[in-house]
Amino acid sequence: MLEYLGLSLLVFHFAEPAYYYGYIKKNCCRTRNPEEDKEDPPISVIIPTYNERDNIRRKMRNVLESYPQDKMEIIIIDSSNDGTYDIIKKEIEALNLKNIRLIKEEKRRGKIFAVREGVKLASNNIVILTDADAFWEGSLVKAIKVLRGEVGAISCIKKATSSLENNYRDFYNIIRLGESSIYSTPIFHGELTAFRKDVLKPEEIPNVGADDSTIATLISLKGYRAICTDNVIATEIVPKGLEYFSWKTRRGSHLIRHFVRFFSKVVKSRNPKFKKIFVEEAYLHVINPWLLIFGLVLIGVSDPLLLIILLGLAVVASVISPISKLLRAWLSNQGFLILSQLYALRGEVIAWRKEKK
Repeated sequence: MLEYLGLSLLVFHFAEPAYYYGYIKKNCCRTRNPEEDKEDPPISVIIPTYNERDNIRRKMRNVLESYPQDKMEIIIIDSSNDGTYDIIKKEIEALNLKNIRLIKEEKRRGKIFAVREGVKLASNNIVILTDADAFWEGSLVKAIKVLRGEVGAISCIKKATSSLENNYRDFYNIIRLGESSIYSTPIFHGELTAFRKDVLKPEEIPNVGADDSTIATLISLKGYRAICTDNVIATEIVPKGLEYFSWKTRRGSHLIRHFVRFFSKVVKSRNPKFKKIFVEEAYLHVINPWLLIFGLVLIGVSDPLLLIILLGLAVVASVISPISKLLRAWLSNQGFLILSQLYALRGEVIAWRKEKK
């Protein structure tokens, strides 16, 4: 009996996400196109920085090249102790920039405080939040033109400097785009999160770790769409070695707490499309990883030989099967989600140790 139950859990663990992926893929990339002749709206780009001396010059130039400078202001909130602030000042002087405001925080309080301060200072209705170690390619102009009417927020899709991470991103990006085409996605990216201040006020953003996904969910709860667009692709720098484990676990814990925090509010809301998407994502992040663990444990207790055979087949499939790359990425991500849930029990982490990249 335990053996059959364990096998059932394993089958459901893989079958349910596969079904959702297939359903989502049918809807992927159906977001309506913006009007190409619409005037470029003014934007405010907010960059929180903490010890980014190796990336900040490239980041500033990447942002400056992405949008007409006469329609853009940049607000940098810096809490570094590695000389990042001085590098930014020199870059501003070297490029003779007039559209940048640099603010120094005397005490590091965490990213969310810099985000809230930057949003308050932003003089334009459209605000873009972006990480200092993420770099854009594509058309920010086209992406921003989507941000009107029923669309209250947009984010990008991502690629990474790690092959393992990119294998998962291929799956992950399609999910984000498909959910966006249906209505909204509850998961946004810190590499680019843009929203309208007439839809979401800065004081409505709580002090949490997952500020990007929090903004997406709050805007969806207000009846607006929060969508990812493939007009902009952001490259994220991925830590190596043990720092990668810390990075994945911390980021995962923010998402776990995000789903727990908003679950009851979304379920009680009157938005059936977003409700279905949010509940599915909550299931995939919080419940589904445990089905894999419990399934393996039950099989191991009832039939250790079968467990060995299944693990052997999984190893072989992760090496030579047509989906070997995705399978390796999927299995490793399930492990990180389990660790993230345990990490999340320690409470909200607002200011965390910066991993080396």
